[in-house]
Amino acid sequence: MKKQNQVVFYSIKGSTIKKFIILDCLTGTGIFYTLKIITSSIIVGFLGSLVCTEGIKRLPSSKKR
Repeated sequence: MKKQNQVVFYSIKGSTIKKFIILDCLTGTGIFYTLKIITSSIIVGFLGSLVCTEGIKRLPSSKKR
């Protein structure tokens, strides 16, 4: 008896992709390089961009009323 293969499809909204690109990629990179220039430390830049990006994500949104 043959085993049936299953294929799983995931659907991702376009707004989720835009939010990821804008928030994580662009904002995170900007914060990283700003902190790196100010402090001359890659570690501080990395940790600062990580903390700031997560902080921005957790801020209450005005859309969710």
